[in-house]
Amino acid sequence: ADALALGADAAALYLMLLALPDPTDRNCVRWTEWKPARIKKARAELAATDLVVEAKRSRAGRTLFLPCGWLERGAPGLPLETWKEGLYPVAGSARTLPHLPVPALYAAAWARVRGGDAPAFEELNTRATRKGRRR
Repeated sequence: ADALALGADAAALYLMLLALPDPTDRNCVRWTEWKPARIKKARAELAATDLVVEAKRSRAGRTLFLPCGWLERGAPGLPLETWKEGLYPVAGSARTLPHLPVPALYAAAWARVRGGDAPAFEELNTRATRKGRRR
């Protein structure tokens, strides 16, 4: 929490978004047993940072996402951020099951972030087009 200048709840929510394959709003509430006001406050605090983007994506079940590519998947697997492919195998439309216990998964995700591999959109380099008349 201190490293990100976030409160403990917002930092915990960020760690869930970083590491878990299915951090839907409903699952996060179930895992933490937080009351609606507490989860709403944590989401608002996290949404106010550049660590996540707030959006709507089909079948995601949440509104906060890591700032990176998005991998659409068929049922029963949930779509997820492409950054997570480095944490566990993501196979087609199968449900994603991490191969590590949750504390180890949190540690692996945080180590990637601390090591400079934080989720981020890739910069697209394009060639400038010639401006001329079309014939």
